[in-house]
Amino acid sequence: MQAEEIKEKIRKITGEQIEFEGHFSLVVENMAENQQTNLIEWVKRCNNREIAPDPSPAFRDLLIFFFKPAVANIRGILTKRKNSYFLALFLDKHKYYDQERRKLGF
Repeated sequence: MQAEEIKEKIRKITGEQIEFEGHFSLVVENMAENQQTNLIEWVKRCNNREIAPDPSPAFRDLLIFFFKPAVANIRGILTKRKNSYFLALFLDKHKYYDQERRKLGF
């Protein structure tokens, strides 16, 4: 699937206001189709509250979901405002993921 198609599927789950951060398009287009499907399913599970978020130590009003597939050097962070909407989906390699985690207080 192309990046824009995946973004549209994620927007249908989370709402139109979500931002895509990191090297999202580049990373998602280089993922295998089953990994792309796993990402979309993970977003659905986050939205349906099947996965418990972690509160951000640095920002009291943010909830954080971490995406760590077992077979890839890809990591993701989905941020949500407490009792509100999803803000951003960050997708990138370990190095940039670690930098983003530190920004959020982890």
